[in-house]
Amino acid sequence: MNKTAIEWCDYTWNPVTGCKHDCPYCYARKIAERFKGGKAWPNGFAPTLHPERMNDPMRQKTPQTIFVCSMADLFGTWVPDGWIHTVFMAMLRAPQHRYIMLTKDPNRAGHRFMDNFYSFGEKLLPSKIPRNWWIGASVESSRYTGRIDDLRRIPTGNLFVSFEPLLGPVDSEDFPLDLKGIAQVIVGAQTNPTVIPPSNAISDIVKTAKNQNALVFFKDSMNGVPWPGQSTFVNVHDLAWPLRKEVSA
Repeated sequence: MNKTAIEWCDYTWNPVTGCKHDCPYCYARKIAERFKGGKAWPNGFAPTLHPERMNDPMRQKTPQTIFVCSMADLFGTWVPDGWIHTVFMAMLRAPQHRYIMLTKDPNRAGHRFMDNFYSFGEKLLPSKIPRNWWIGASVESSRYTGRIDDLRRIPTGNLFVSFEPLLGPVDSEDFPLDLKGIAQVIVGAQTNPTVIPPSNAISDIVKTAKNQNALVFFKDSMNGVPWPGQSTFVNVHDLAWPLRKEVSA
């Protein structure tokens, strides 16, 4: 595991790396290509399981908030079920932590959670999704808001949506943004290169979240970005899960 500058977690942990979504803005791909063949990226950005990292959460005894697979999509269609199960079991062996999972395929994530936590299997598996696990979906624009509906089908109250990078409008008259059942919203701009999010999209997200009882967290990439209603919601940093640095402050 690695300490991270990501504002909403303490550590990143990558038992699986690599991805096939082929997003043009992907920061992980750039890193993988730069260090391809090295210890961290032996196969470049090709999906890879790292068995040697499975015990990392157990080695960290102090509770932390951990972003699982920040350099992959654990629920991508190309990830074998066995890999997902292995990661789940590693998380269950270290229940002192809070685990944050983010995917562009919440539909498959839902099936994997249902198969693992609502069926008979290994004794370590509980009968429902653990309360210290959070599952989120990435939504970059209105083209992808259907992911929120898929996410909502996962039987847990720990659901979040990451509008990062926010690249276009997410609310329209024909397809209104619906965040009911979502506990947390994260908003961030594209970086390297920087792409400023549409101001109305930011406002729509914040207003909808507040009206539907979802907390809103702006990443540092949103600093100085103007948007309608900013005077009402300045410095939005409401986060549903505690961070180690907040606990120890």
